[in-house]
Amino acid sequence: MTGGRVLCTSLFLPYTVDFQIAKDKKSRYTAALTAASANNNQPPIIGATGAPGAATTCEPNTLIDSLAAQQHQQQPSLGAALTTTETTLEATSVSTTTPLSADEETDQEGVVFDFKKPEQLIQPKSKAQREEDLKRLPALQALHHRRQNSIDSPSVFDEAPWTVKPGIAGNIGLHNAMVSIRDQIDKKCMWVGTLGMSTDPLSQQTRGKIQSTMIMEHDSYPVMPSDAEFECHYNRYCKQVLWPYFHYVVQDDLQNMMYQDDAWDAYVSLNQRFADVIVENYQDGDILWVNDYHLMLLPGMLRKRIPNAIIGFFLHIPFPSSELFRCLPTRKQLLEGMLEADLIGFQTYSFARHFLQTCSRILSLDATPSGIQMDTHYVTVGIYPIGIDINALNKKRSAPEVLRSIDMLRDKYAGKKLIVARDKLDYIKGVRQKLLAFEQFLVRHPEWRGKVVLIQIALSTAEKNELRAHITDVVSRVNSKFSNISYQPIVFLHQDISFSQYLALLTAADASLITPLRDGMNLTSHEYIVCQENNHGPLILSEFTGTYGSFGACLRVNPWDYRQVGNAIHEALSMSEEEKTGRWKELYKSIVTNSAQNYASTIISELSKIRSDEMHRMSAQIPPLDVEHVKQLFKASKNPLFLFDYGGTLVPHGKDVGANDLDRLTELLTKLTKKSAVYVISGRTRPNIDRDLGGIPNLGLSAENGYHIRPRGEDWQQMHANVDLSWMPAVKEIFRYYTERTPGASLETKDISIVWHYRKTTVGQDAQFAKWQAGECQNHIADSVNKNFQVHAVTGKTTIEVLPHDINKSAIANRIMQDINPDFVLSIGDDRMDEDMFAFLNKQKIPNVITCTVGSRSTEAKYFVPNVQSVHNTLEAFTTATSTK
Repeated sequence: MTGGRVLCTSLFLPYTVDFQIAKDKKSRYTAALTAASANNNQPPIIGATGAPGAATTCEPNTLIDSLAAQQHQQQPSLGAALTTTETTLEATSVSTTTPLSADEETDQEGVVFDFKKPEQLIQPKSKAQREEDLKRLPALQALHHRRQNSIDSPSVFDEAPWTVKPGIAGNIGLHNAMVSIRDQIDKKCMWVGTLGMSTDPLSQQTRGKIQSTMIMEHDSYPVMPSDAEFECHYNRYCKQVLWPYFHYVVQDDLQNMMYQDDAWDAYVSLNQRFADVIVENYQDGDILWVNDYHLMLLPGMLRKRIPNAIIGFFLHIPFPSSELFRCLPTRKQLLEGMLEADLIGFQTYSFARHFLQTCSRILSLDATPSGIQMDTHYVTVGIYPIGIDINALNKKRSAPEVLRSIDMLRDKYAGKKLIVARDKLDYIKGVRQKLLAFEQFLVRHPEWRGKVVLIQIALSTAEKNELRAHITDVVSRVNSKFSNISYQPIVFLHQDISFSQYLALLTAADASLITPLRDGMNLTSHEYIVCQENNHGPLILSEFTGTYGSFGACLRVNPWDYRQVGNAIHEALSMSEEEKTGRWKELYKSIVTNSAQNYASTIISELSKIRSDEMHRMSAQIPPLDVEHVKQLFKASKNPLFLFDYGGTLVPHGKDVGANDLDRLTELLTKLTKKSAVYVISGRTRPNIDRDLGGIPNLGLSAENGYHIRPRGEDWQQMHANVDLSWMPAVKEIFRYYTERTPGASLETKDISIVWHYRKTTVGQDAQFAKWQAGECQNHIADSVNKNFQVHAVTGKTTIEVLPHDINKSAIANRIMQDINPDFVLSIGDDRMDEDMFAFLNKQKIPNVITCTVGSRSTEAKYFVPNVQSVHNTLEAFTTATSTK
């Protein structure tokens, strides 16, 4: 797939480190914590491995084990605690009378559920984590002052052996996608990221050993920021600023985190730390793939240090509309950082569209549906929906423990419809709204009462929220209204369950309710569809998820419309088997198409093409025009052709041409046309170009970007007939609107196009405002005109020109070459309209084609000259060569 390595960069590595602390130190610490917990009537705060701060209760039985024990009468104590008909999952739901306290709820949940958290690893803890532990357990404060009871000192970890384990944090979907295609990559996939643990307590020697092991044995380059830096970057800026705004949660508090400079400084610093690690380990030919909102500045930092690198950036979460993104004080820095990538990927079309509109409005860039034209390079914008590895999931769900769990769940819920849902306990996941909608369903469809159970798994999250109390109130109310001695409609679990139980629930379910208020993709829906291979249960999906656009066969709902969601539940449970099967087949087909393998391989393939693609170019890297060499090629030719732009190439852009300048240009062109074919192809009107250059004998002219042509020694002709101009009134109305509101702006109507000029506004606040207005105008044209007419808007330095798609300089260049049949071509231009001509000429099979741009910018041209004066000097050199030819 690619000849070089792929450096896949995300905030967290797929691996972390687990320390094996000596038993005597661990036992002292564990005993102290247990005693303190008992004195405070608290459950012991230790993990399964004895790691401090891992809040769990005593070793719980599993959900399926408890059901199996019920079948074999191996749990008399549980049967005594409940009625014989109530030895069920509902033991974990909230009480029908009084909401349980957190401790009581945990105790009851622990009876029947195996809350399989990720493996509890023994790792050093940051200062912030230790302070959080002290807040939860005030009695432990004194113990932390005793050196002998602490396992957070560097000496302890220096002496302790350690092993590398799968990471607890990180982008699991990305990791799985890369693993699924590892055999397709010619060379290694190297990971770059943090270990997801505190590193401050570790000595330099220990860090060095970890780093070496990660590189040599696990193909990973670890980044080790300070704990304070990571805390400010991740928990403060990423989670309290970017995450809410990217998910449409507008901050309304006066002490908004956006305005805390130290959090932003840490965000910049950690991105720079990633750049340092990548630059240090970069090898020529590597592809740099940067992932997610934690590292939005990284492409820009890498571009400064490695100008020729192939850089891709993928955003795994939604990109908000420009109206929301513009509220961020750091909006410009974030966009400019991303835009130094060669390829930027998004999950859906709407996210990509929001990004393109934001770049146009905030940075006034020339954005098209496929990318953005920058001054230094072209940024391709693509849509690459992430998926799952179906084969790997099928292997897991065929495991014996999953099959046993499915049988027990079906036996347990025989005669009832089971709806399952699994979400983070985060505001944007819409858990509370989902439960309110389920309440509406039971109110409006009483025939389902006693026949439907909703199991809601709620995962803990790092985001700050106050949802649990609100959700508990809803669960209590619903269960109070509709439960009886043997039935409770909602089972709410504020912890994760084992993956085998999760697969069993998805398989045994009759419907799945996935209704986030905003989500990047949501792969739970993919896993549910695969698990429903035999049952074909309907999927109820929020229209605000990334999968919404490709899952046309699901029941799509607005999560804020509780009645609509309730009706969708009723429809899902009442659906015929034939309809369920048809819908499932369509959903499964979409999952196969958008698999994890397709996602990763497509992005890497696109990045691999960039190195040989002409789209990957930087004008700073193309050579200056070697006039002497080109002059020799010209002398050796028999039928040379010169193609020049006018404004910005032969005369300064946007300025009236002085008499002296025009006289010198006329003299140069007159000499050049004596023995060569010379055409000036301008975007200006026919009267304008005829006035300036019409008197030069044997000079070919073209006006309005090829709409008019005056061949050498002939009269003006029109290149196109029956051109649709019905779009002009709509464009004029838009341009007039912005002209009235922009100081110094003007409107120019040509035969085939309309141009909005704002060049007179060049200084001060008016210039800044005019630039902003230009971005607004460009988006207005794109939204209201481009969709309905075959036209395109070309953004110049201080202009926006709208013209038909068929009118371009490549077409006129083709016409001229057919007439002349040259063996040498020199084309010089300076703006976006010339790029079509450059691209066309570069593909021609002519002995010598020289394309040259004026100034430093991204271009299709092979060479550049600095300015208009350099063009004149070049012409003078050729006139000298003409006289001696």
